[in-house]
Amino acid sequence: MTATPTAASGFRPGATLRAWAGRDRLLPLLTGALALAIFQFDTFSPMKIAVAVLYAIVILMSVGFLDRRGVLLVALGCGGLTIIGFLVGLRHTGFEAHLLRGIVSLSAIAIATVLAQRSQAATAVLRDSERRWRGIFRSVGVAIWEEDFTRVHRLFEELARQGVPDLRRRLEDDHRLVERCIALMRTVDANDAAVRLVGAADAAEAIAGRPRIFLPETVRTWRDLLIALAEGRPSFAGETVLQTIGGQRRSVLLTATFPADGVRSTALLSAVDITERQALAEARAELAHVSRVVTLGELTTSIAHEVKQPLAAIVTDSQACLRWLDRPVPALDEARACAGRIAGQANRADHVVQRLRDLTRKVEPERVPVDPNTVVDDVAELMQREIADHGAALRTRLAPGLPPVAGDRIQLQQVLINLMVNAIQAMATAPRRELTVETLRSPTGEVVVQVADSGVGLEPEAMAGLFTPFRTTKPGGMGLGLSICRSIVEAHGGRIRASRNADVGLTFHVALPAARAAA
Repeated sequence: MTATPTAASGFRPGATLRAWAGRDRLLPLLTGALALAIFQFDTFSPMKIAVAVLYAIVILMSVGFLDRRGVLLVALGCGGLTIIGFLVGLRHTGFEAHLLRGIVSLSAIAIATVLAQRSQAATAVLRDSERRWRGIFRSVGVAIWEEDFTRVHRLFEELARQGVPDLRRRLEDDHRLVERCIALMRTVDANDAAVRLVGAADAAEAIAGRPRIFLPETVRTWRDLLIALAEGRPSFAGETVLQTIGGQRRSVLLTATFPADGVRSTALLSAVDITERQALAEARAELAHVSRVVTLGELTTSIAHEVKQPLAAIVTDSQACLRWLDRPVPALDEARACAGRIAGQANRADHVVQRLRDLTRKVEPERVPVDPNTVVDDVAELMQREIADHGAALRTRLAPGLPPVAGDRIQLQQVLINLMVNAIQAMATAPRRELTVETLRSPTGEVVVQVADSGVGLEPEAMAGLFTPFRTTKPGGMGLGLSICRSIVEAHGGRIRASRNADVGLTFHVALPAARAAA
């Protein structure tokens, strides 16, 4: 990459002669020698041609080593030599013909001067723009690499000529092709933030150490980037992991911007360190898991009832089955019916235990289509005993034909359990205890789950901090339940809010995008 001239390298704006040394001295010498040869030929040759027009070449050559003022002085000098040659050459030819050749020569010099001045003005603008861009590139706080994909483009063109039908599929299936493309990429430059991100001493070490910072996760992200490049997309973004020169893992958000003109093969790759953000997300997931376990601990009575009920039915039916079989003439039909009920109750107990295991286990969230009405039914069944023990009545109004939402079923159940537990506790001292869970479709196409209670409600000033972490209105509460609910809902691309009812209590509104809109 050509360095931009600066004051430190010897360039001084306004100076007539630029700094030039070594091989760059040859151009001024050739320019002077050409000007002298043109003058001698124009002045002393008897040939009747406008030799002085060749001074235009001298002027254009001077652009390579002089600034605008220097080029203008060269042009004036060439004009002066043309006039001298005109006066001396009058003895060789007639006045009118010689005058015409002089006018043509001076016109050519003037045109060449104008073109040279415009070229230098445009070059100065480009140079200034390059200097500003390079300054921004160096000082910006985001890690940026300048990558040259020229050889990668050539490889893609070669594969196209070979008749590869689906380059995307080829890159997905051929790991060696991805590694070959990575090897063909050339890192042109790296800014200071990139040097700091990979723990290098300077840009040269950051560029040379590129193979050392790659991990298997990084290669997979490069594969997706190469697919975006092959498909002609304007940009690419993805999360990946890098390894610093010192061996530390860093989670980064990698983005690439490809040239829109389709001609240039260089692209800017930026990386934002999200290691701390990733750690925060893991801490939130851990906190959500703890909150879920704590909430289930509060539902111990309800859970014990849910498990005890089918077990008691199993004991009753098994005793009845034995009695039917112990008769002098065994009643096989009755015994068979008892055995069927035993199997049904065992499946019911297994279903309860499985749901509890799902809620308490610690797994990565998944995004699959989830029926919102099924989530409500499962939670209502789990909390049935808890609601009855608090003397409350549960009403569900589930809209038919709702589209599924794209989300994690366990996390959505956690949100609903938290909201229903809060509602039950808010109605502990209320004379009328009605809990209503409703699902509906909003005018914008979102799926909305509403949890309304008839509790004591909240004052307007307390509503503002309802979802703020560690702020609670319950004695002994941690103030994390609603904050976790908001984090889960927002992670699903949704919104959660609370409103005061017209009479008593609160209503929580959870709006989630339908699976088709979220995909």
